[in-house]
Amino acid sequence: MKKLFYIVLLLLLFALVGCGGESTSNANGDSAAQSPEANNEVTVMKIGSTDKSDVAMGKAMYKFKEIVEEETNGSIIVEVYPDSQLGGERDTVEGIQLGVIQGGPIGAAVVSNFAPRMNIWSLPFLFPDRETSHRVLDGPIGQEVLDDLSEVGIIGLNYWESGIRNLTNDSKVIKTPDDISGLVIRTLESQLHLDVFNELGANPTPIAFPELFSSLQQGVVDGQENPFSVIAEAAIYEVQGYVTETEHFIGVNPFMVNKAFFEGLTETEQEAIRKAVDEAQAFQREEKAKEDEHYKNFLIEQGMTITSLTPEERQLWVDKVQPVYEKYKGEFGADLVDRLLEEVNQ
Repeated sequence: MKKLFYIVLLLLLFALVGCGGESTSNANGDSAAQSPEANNEVTVMKIGSTDKSDVAMGKAMYKFKEIVEEETNGSIIVEVYPDSQLGGERDTVEGIQLGVIQGGPIGAAVVSNFAPRMNIWSLPFLFPDRETSHRVLDGPIGQEVLDDLSEVGIIGLNYWESGIRNLTNDSKVIKTPDDISGLVIRTLESQLHLDVFNELGANPTPIAFPELFSSLQQGVVDGQENPFSVIAEAAIYEVQGYVTETEHFIGVNPFMVNKAFFEGLTETEQEAIRKAVDEAQAFQREEKAKEDEHYKNFLIEQGMTITSLTPEERQLWVDKVQPVYEKYKGEFGADLVDRLLEEVNQ
C-alpha cells in the first residue's frame, strides 16, 4: 500500500512539473518562450528607459508595445517602464544583459562600456545633419557596430535618436572655437567628450546632471551642452542666455534585446519585434524632430539668443577637433573610422 502511495505521489509531481512551465525570461536570460499555439501561454517583455513617457523616446516605446501586441495577437505582452523606473542607463543595460529586463533604447555612450566601438557615434561633428546620421546608422557600418553586442548576450536591433546637442553659455554670442577659449564647460563623464572640449580650447568639467543647474547658477561652470529639449525641461534658460547651434553630437540610442530571450521566441514573434522596432524608430525620429522645433521656439520665447553657424563657421569647429579623430582611431580601428567618414561624405 505504501509503495502504491509513493508511485501515485511521483506521478502527481511529474504532472505538476509538466504544467508549470514559464514563458518569460529568467534572471540569466534563459527563455522558454513559446507561441500561444504551443501552450496557450503569454510571454512578458519588459522594456525600460530613463526617458519620460511624454517625450519622443517614451512615446515610441509605447508605439513599440502597441505594434508587438497587435502583430503577435497578444502572445507577447510588452510592459513599458519609462523615467528610470528600472534604474539608470547602465542598470538597464546590465538588466538586459542578465535577462531580467528584455529590452530598451539606451544611450550609445553608456552602451560603449559593454561594446567599446559603440562610442564611435560620439566622435564630434561626425554628422552634418540628422538625415545623414539616419542613413549611416541604418546602413552596413551601423549594423556592424550593433553586432558587437552579441558578444555580451545582447542583440542590437536598430538606433533611435536621443537628440542633437548644442552649446549654451551666459556671457556672449559664440560663433567660433576661439569664442569659448578658457570657458568652463560642463560635459558628460566621458573621456572622449573631455578630449573634444579640450581641443576646442575650453576647460571641460564633468558634473552629474542633478547638480548642473546649481553649478550654472553659482558660476561653477560658464556653460554646458545638451539638446533643446533638455535645456528647456531642466529650465537651463533661467541661468543661461545664449545657445549656439553647434550640433557637435547627434545622440543615438541603440534599441537592444536580451539575446537568449529573442532567440527563444518563435520566428513569427521575432519578425513581429523587428517590424515593431523599425516602425517605432521611424515614429520616434519624426517625433524627435518636431520636439526639437517646439523646444527651440520655447527657448526663444524665454528670451534665449540662439545663434546658427554658417557652413564656413562650422568647418572651423570641425577642423579644430581633428586630433580627436586621430587619437580614437587607435580605439575604434583606423579602418572603421575611415570607412565611416567615407560613408558620411557620400
